[in-house]
Amino acid sequence: MGNSRTGVTKGSGSSIILTFTYQERTLRERVKTRGKPTSADLERGRQKRQQILYAIQDGTFDFASTFPDSNKKHWFTPGGSTKFRAFLDRYHEKHLSNADLADATEFTNTGIVNRLNEKLGKLYLTQITGDVIEDFFDKKRLPNGKKISTKTIKNYLAVLRPALHSAVNSKLISKNPLDTLVLTGSKSRAKEKIDPFSHSEINTILNNCTGQLHNIFKFAFWVGLRPSELIEVKWNDIDDGVIYISRKRTAYSKKAEIPKTESSYRSIKLLPDALAALKDQEQYTHKLQQHIFHNPNTNVMWSSPKIYREAWIRTLKKTTVTYRWPYQTRHTFASMMLSAGENLLWVSNAMGHKSTKETLDTYSRWIKDSDSEVGMKAANKYKFTPKIRD
Repeated sequence: MGNSRTGVTKGSGSSIILTFTYQERTLRERVKTRGKPTSADLERGRQKRQQILYAIQDGTFDFASTFPDSNKKHWFTPGGSTKFRAFLDRYHEKHLSNADLADATEFTNTGIVNRLNEKLGKLYLTQITGDVIEDFFDKKRLPNGKKISTKTIKNYLAVLRPALHSAVNSKLISKNPLDTLVLTGSKSRAKEKIDPFSHSEINTILNNCTGQLHNIFKFAFWVGLRPSELIEVKWNDIDDGVIYISRKRTAYSKKAEIPKTESSYRSIKLLPDALAALKDQEQYTHKLQQHIFHNPNTNVMWSSPKIYREAWIRTLKKTTVTYRWPYQTRHTFASMMLSAGENLLWVSNAMGHKSTKETLDTYSRWIKDSDSEVGMKAANKYKFTPKIRD
């Protein structure tokens, strides 16, 4: 029968089973015998197991040569002795965290690596199979219990796929388990619809805040900047009633970033209410000649759009105005300008759009296209003047 305490037992048919622990795995490997296992076979099995334990202890054990017919051979390739966490951390340091990446990208990559390590880090690299990856995404849920979106899965795969491809090239694993795996999630959350604030809503919001909050919100309504641009503007960006936009600070930025598109570099004529907001803000930050707007709670620059948004939320809670995210101040500026009949090209440039087509596609319903005075500016300016005859 053998003795399970010695790690050697009879198997089914003509074999015995050796049980031992290697690389934190408990293994049960079959050794063939000429017939039904005898006492002599069991003794030889005990001797073989003891030799294995000695080899494991002194670091000379070669699983593949000891058990050439085992279906677990791939576990003990170089990748089989490499923990996924150690591999992914090395890959992250070398490829996903460097000065050439934008702060937001590096932040996202680091978060993905941390979450992969949290769930899969204890596994060996060869244990990262398609089933394991599929199970990881199937169990990953949003706080409301819903599956993560397909877009989020794509973000994970943008890190995981090349990492595992690197493992294949380094001969740590034989194939990339993602090569034949198709993963989908829920539909991405739709962007908040464009819902500009009305004139009365703007007044209500501004009348429910004072000081630096009043100034930054008023400026936001009348310049149309993105929140990431708004919190980064400095006094030396203003010249003769014009603001020059060349920087932004995203939710993930450690420092100011340059815009991604050429059209985002732009100059905007400041309208009277925007200039009034700057005039009122001078007493707080002008002497410093750095960032125009400060967080009134800390009296230093806004560290991120997220902190700015929290102040916005607190302000709107004081009012009866239906909540919309702070980006709607940008949409409000565009809709006010276009509905008042301001020049489309000027509005497009102020918004930092690539073309007037982008502006039209986004805000066409606010463009005046028919009223009793349509065409009269040109008609009056270029009216035919008949020649006076003697």
